[in-house]
Amino acid sequence: MSHVGANDRVVLGFIGTGGRGQHLMRVALGNADVEIAAVCDVMEQRLAQAVQITGGKATPYKDFRRLLERKDLDAVFVTTPDHWHCIMTIAACEAGKDVYVEKPLGHNVAEGRAAVNAAKRFKRVVQHGTQQLSGQHYAEARDLIRSGVLGKITHVRIWNVWNESPDGIGNPPDTEPPPDIDYDLWLGPAPKRPFNPNRCYAPGYWFQWDYSGGHMLAWAIHHIDTVHWVLGVTAPRLAVSTGGKYALRDNRTTPDTQDALLDYGDFIVQASIYHANARPIEGSWYGIAFYGTNGTMRLLREGFEIYPEGDRTRPVQRGGSPQDEPHVRNFLDCVESRREPVAPIEWGHWSTNAMHLANIALRTKRAIQWDAKQEKAIGDEEANRYLCRTYRKPWGQYVLRYLSSVHRKYYRETT
Repeated sequence: MSHVGANDRVVLGFIGTGGRGQHLMRVALGNADVEIAAVCDVMEQRLAQAVQITGGKATPYKDFRRLLERKDLDAVFVTTPDHWHCIMTIAACEAGKDVYVEKPLGHNVAEGRAAVNAAKRFKRVVQHGTQQLSGQHYAEARDLIRSGVLGKITHVRIWNVWNESPDGIGNPPDTEPPPDIDYDLWLGPAPKRPFNPNRCYAPGYWFQWDYSGGHMLAWAIHHIDTVHWVLGVTAPRLAVSTGGKYALRDNRTTPDTQDALLDYGDFIVQASIYHANARPIEGSWYGIAFYGTNGTMRLLREGFEIYPEGDRTRPVQRGGSPQDEPHVRNFLDCVESRREPVAPIEWGHWSTNAMHLANIALRTKRAIQWDAKQEKAIGDEEANRYLCRTYRKPWGQYVLRYLSSVHRKYYRETT
């Protein structure tokens, strides 16, 4: 149990203090009952900036393990690159800390389940950083759809479109790492590679398979998480995907154009990620559209609108609402109350899995039939190798301790 009392301050540590981490630090400090006592980053400049945000009060650390040794921390925020999320979440749970972990939950399915297992074993509150679930207008949209105003939902579309051609994120050469970065610690469990700005800094690392999974994991995770929440589902039964790197002359390893179809049994989801053409879908560069027999709802962070099919339903329009602020507040309240947060870790794991399946289908070039109970592809060992990764020692040991029996055979390790 947490030692936080109703009238006490919640003492936080932040691991990863780049742009997103610094933003959430400011959001957290907007709550009168919060103290940020420790910050951690492998980049000296970002670490100094984080200390400054706290008015010089936070103690800086380069190694997250030293931060987690502190007994005064009630919870930590994990706002690092994606390939660290699960390992740090597991380590924090072992250290008796509650966790707010940014999306996507994990680099792969197996480590996501391991993080869920660790959170359950140590009875920790873990909030997944899919903050749309805390937006009031998202809740209103969910209630409207569940009330039947759209009729039977037959398909959903989620999308993000840009035009970054021809150069994309660029193609800088490999170099020696800057002296103010502990690059080996930044790599952590990922393969040993030469330093490159597009491996080490956002947005570049989002588009490298070693660390993430393109915008299926970096952006579409928000959309599919909302779809699951609205429609009350947790996993597709089938995933197909196609795409490739067709236009951009950069050093990304993920596609610049990708479509995925996820079959949930009585409706489908089409997930579209386009980096080489910015023509809006449903009038927006990003979003969710629910298509029903009575009408269509376009749902964005700025609000939603219902477009009727003839006179089968009525038009509705609603503006947006805050998301980060209530999502952080919900987490803080749950640290104190021990209730389940609005985006619990297992929910985040299920949503992240859907996007992993899209990428596994893309990389294997075939349809993936999914056993949601065992969390593995049915009859496809090539696909199942993507359920886990090869970890550099010693970092994989955090994951290995909590792997499911199904996933353990796919765990790999190297020096």
